[in-house]
Amino acid sequence: MSKIKILSDQLTNKIAAGEVVQRPASIIKELVENSLDAGATEITIVIRNGGKTLCRVADNGEGMGKDDLLLAFERYATSKIHTVEDLMAIRTLGFRGEALASIAAVSIVDAVTTEKDADVGYELRIEGGNFRDIKPVAPKPGTNISIRNLFYNIPARRKFLKSRDVEFRHIVDVIRRFSMIHPQIHFSLIHNDHEVYRLRSEELKDRICNLHSSDYADNLIRVENTIREMSVSGYIGNLNLVRARRGDQYFYVNKRFVTDRLMNHAISSAYSKLVSRGEYPFYCLYLQLDPVAVDVNVHPTKMEVKFREQNEVYRFLEESVKAGLKEIMNVIPDLKRFTPEHYYSSTPISHRKETSRKEPVTEHSEQPDIPEDFNEDRVSPEIEQLQSQTEMSLHFTRRRPEGQWTQRAKRFIENGVPEPEVVYRPDVPLYQVHNKYIIAQIKSGLVIIDQHVAHERILYDNAIKAMSEQPWKGQQLLFPQIVELSVTDFSMLLEVLPFLEKIGFSVKEFGKNTIAVEAVPAGMTWGNESTIIKEIIDHYQEFGAKDTSIQSKVAASYSCKAAVKSGDKLTEEEMRNLVDNLFATQNPYFCPHGRPIIINLSLKELDKRFERT
Repeated sequence: MSKIKILSDQLTNKIAAGEVVQRPASIIKELVENSLDAGATEITIVIRNGGKTLCRVADNGEGMGKDDLLLAFERYATSKIHTVEDLMAIRTLGFRGEALASIAAVSIVDAVTTEKDADVGYELRIEGGNFRDIKPVAPKPGTNISIRNLFYNIPARRKFLKSRDVEFRHIVDVIRRFSMIHPQIHFSLIHNDHEVYRLRSEELKDRICNLHSSDYADNLIRVENTIREMSVSGYIGNLNLVRARRGDQYFYVNKRFVTDRLMNHAISSAYSKLVSRGEYPFYCLYLQLDPVAVDVNVHPTKMEVKFREQNEVYRFLEESVKAGLKEIMNVIPDLKRFTPEHYYSSTPISHRKETSRKEPVTEHSEQPDIPEDFNEDRVSPEIEQLQSQTEMSLHFTRRRPEGQWTQRAKRFIENGVPEPEVVYRPDVPLYQVHNKYIIAQIKSGLVIIDQHVAHERILYDNAIKAMSEQPWKGQQLLFPQIVELSVTDFSMLLEVLPFLEKIGFSVKEFGKNTIAVEAVPAGMTWGNESTIIKEIIDHYQEFGAKDTSIQSKVAASYSCKAAVKSGDKLTEEEMRNLVDNLFATQNPYFCPHGRPIIINLSLKELDKRFERT
């Protein structure tokens, strides 16, 4: 008997489904692509349980007849290409003819469609790749395809699906990608009978604002350029739209969303002098070129492409974005002065927007006039209390009188190691270098402490303790800060909100995808609540998978974003409190993400550097 066998169609479809159907979002992507190729102007997406129970896409496209409906779910059946020449110049989103067959192999499918101007429609039912029924129905323009119980016949695959909220966020990302490149099309998204999006035909700029937040309106820069047979158009964001995570970068080739690393690098390189490592600008750019000059048939999910003139496209994109960024370049007088102190400003976001567009931030900013009849003695006790809370920019939950140290800190300052007991010398000086590092002399040489990660370790340990024991009491804001979020960010905020409340945040819902921040952790600088909340969400999404529990994820995100920054000037008392509190933590040598906090420079190493014998 031969060892090699030809696989059955049912088995090959399930294997193909492993490439095409990775999660509910993959189904939505394939069905929406078909709707767009069918000329739809209105597309409605209905999902339940993050798409695991139901994925339905209904459109008003050209529809299909009975014969086409039956053929559509056969493997390698498509209306979009017919010859080899067609394959080398793809003008549609779909073309392989594998998606519907693969989806039907691992789910229960109900498809209802009516061909344009037909008097009757048809309904088809397929279960696990097996044909069940086809029957005539009342005509309704377009196509409506429902996918139920994904992977019901492959339980092992179903176990790999994530939670409902995670799968929902992936679907939102897919809808966002399609709707931004097709702003003239009506999109609706309904999840568990709750309307998430209802987008009408509009301009691209308005579509971006509706998908993210109204804050984007004043922070978008138009990009438009043409050279020979290539053109690029769309919007890029200024520095107010820089985020600490990927996800707000949208690059399209001939109306197809792609993740080409080289082209994304071309766009990012244009920002290289404006943003630092680990920061990601917003952009939504549409590259149009001859379909013959790009190969879209290089990846099963059609997310990657290959350009015939790769270097030329790279330079074209980079120069086009740089031309758009000239507006920002002209605002900043000298990039050398763009220090972290300017970037991590405590100015309210509305003021930062105004500054970034009109004039550079300077150290000698004009102060408000003080009335001549102002009497300092008339200040109320409540105002005095607020002033005392905001006088020190650096806050620690446990303060000690100057000159008093924990035993652990005493031992380290003297010897550089925590083990031996030594006599404390209160005259040990501390120095700050470049408003970034704290240097102290010890018996064996010098120690250098990174002030940001040191404070991060302190806040992290205290936050973990607050979550497991007694929650912190937040400080009430005089006026609640309104923060508008995208659908994805709002969904992620709901996931971490119970833990944010334990460390002092008080947040209430304030309309659709909008929150009101009423209180923040004690010591957090006022005026940047929106920035901190968004950065915690970004940090949580970027590093969440690396932590073992949601508590540690939130604590790490909060501590990283609320800690003092490189560039913050500290007084000697603040430095002593920082070092003292650092050595009261469980692990003073590494931050929550594994970065070193302390470097020991021995006398032996110094003597070697100066060639002393």
